[in-house]
Amino acid sequence: MSDDSLISELLSQKDRLKGYASRRMRDTSQVEDVVQEALLRIVEQMRRTTIENPLAYAYRVLDSVIYAQHRKAPVIHDPVDEQIVCDQPLVDEQVEYRERFRQFAGRLSDMPPLRRQVFVMRHIDGLSRDAIAVRLGLSVEAVKKHLVRAMSDLARANLKASGKPGLDGAPKNKKMGTGGSR
Repeated sequence: MSDDSLISELLSQKDRLKGYASRRMRDTSQVEDVVQEALLRIVEQMRRTTIENPLAYAYRVLDSVIYAQHRKAPVIHDPVDEQIVCDQPLVDEQVEYRERFRQFAGRLSDMPPLRRQVFVMRHIDGLSRDAIAVRLGLSVEAVKKHLVRAMSDLARANLKASGKPGLDGAPKNKKMGTGGSR
């Protein structure tokens, strides 16, 4: 086969070569240039030596040109946003949350069983006071008292754990009169 007939055979396969290149390239706008570069290299090689299977050789040369182009291309990275927002809490916040939860669970387990059950049904299960009263066979007023005492127990335990003066450790305020001494 003459060089001219080999070149015309390759040119007739140009669409197949473009398809091959576009499947292997990220930037498909460069496909035409890559195929032209490969065809040019093949023609130059044909002048020096005989090519037995020009189409197979074209695919190899095309791979080589794509690889070379990829190596030359500058790597462009998006700028790093200094204010990246993550929906997840920070690790130290997670540790603090787990510790607070552990303390809460401990305080909850220290409550009398009925008070704890009323508190859980109201604040965790989301039941109304009336529903709790019906389920436990209590009056609504008894449910309210258990809830108030549970909240008071938790508040007292939180103040005690934080070391702040409060419900138990605070000095009692003296009743202030309207003026003068008695």
